[in-house]
Amino acid sequence: MGKKIIITGGGAIGCSIAYFLSLQLRPDVEIWVVEKDSSYQRSSSALSASSIRQQFSTPVCIQLSQFGYEFLDSCERQKVRYGTGVDLVGCGYLFLGSATQAGDLRRRTELVKSLGGSVREIAIDKLAQRYSWMSVEDLAYAVEGLAGEGWFDGYSLLQWYRKRALEAGVQFITGEVAGYHVAADRITHLELSDGSRLCGDQFVIAAGAWSAALGNSLGVPLPVRARRRTVFVVSCPTAISELPILIDTSGVYLRREQKHFLCTISPAPDLDFDDLPLQPNLEEFEEIIWPALAKRIPAFDALRVEHAWAGYYEYNTRDQNGIVGRLGPRNSYVATGFSGHGLMHSPGVGRAVAELLTYGEYRSLDLSPLSPERFVSGDLLIETAVY
Repeated sequence: MGKKIIITGGGAIGCSIAYFLSLQLRPDVEIWVVEKDSSYQRSSSALSASSIRQQFSTPVCIQLSQFGYEFLDSCERQKVRYGTGVDLVGCGYLFLGSATQAGDLRRRTELVKSLGGSVREIAIDKLAQRYSWMSVEDLAYAVEGLAGEGWFDGYSLLQWYRKRALEAGVQFITGEVAGYHVAADRITHLELSDGSRLCGDQFVIAAGAWSAALGNSLGVPLPVRARRRTVFVVSCPTAISELPILIDTSGVYLRREQKHFLCTISPAPDLDFDDLPLQPNLEEFEEIIWPALAKRIPAFDALRVEHAWAGYYEYNTRDQNGIVGRLGPRNSYVATGFSGHGLMHSPGVGRAVAELLTYGEYRSLDLSPLSPERFVSGDLLIETAVY
């Protein structure tokens, strides 16, 4: 008797799960993906700054990034076979720390090194010599990634998963899931907003910023909220040489984008509201990003905004880490709440959830630290490296 697995959410996480499930090549298993926005115009995967780093504060995030970079690199190596890749650009992250930030950054560096990550601390005087365009007077610590970090095209990765899954027979349908029907501790079917039903044997919530309502339909609250992030593409008349991906003491993120620069910042907690409209917040650039970048890079006093867009973080309000594992009924699973690092971690999450659905356990990377059970026990896994 065959089995049907239904994934709600066709973004990078949902498509990655479908892709890795499809590698099982089991003719008795049907894989379905339900996505409400088949254009992906509001998809977080398509609206992300799309970068990857190993410099996190929790082991599971570091390990997911390590596999993620290997996977992205393999996609690039298969360009000839598939006709497209993910436009991966290798480039290390440079984290800058003030005196009050240095201790946390140093501990993070040691954790990354202990897990095989390639990073190096840079003395501030050496930093000034290497990056002569940078103001360093207020810095007490700097660390730079040497491998396994960079940026890529998020929409291309999403489509890479989707196309491979389609080729393997995964069914994609457009529709909005209104909720699930549960009987005897099992989901029997999901209901779409048009009133139709889809029956299945295993169900996965991978709906990103829209996951909380689906958890509520199971009677299980998910601490996931849609938090707007604005990304700015800016230009500067002065050339800046050898720019790494920069995380400033202010929290501003900066990287190259062809002949321009891309920058963003997370709002202060008291201004980080749920479900704001996806309109760029230009005040963030004028009041926070521009002053911080002009202080760090004096030539950036002449920055000009060329373009801006906004997308949602699927923000986990409890500990800013992914939520992965069984949720509620016996045949219900979740993969959401990655707080901005879901795209880079989608390869490892997809592989792990596919294992969990197929074998009932993780067989490669153990993602049990990300289980929703931690919210019940109170044993949170706080990720501090969220930007």
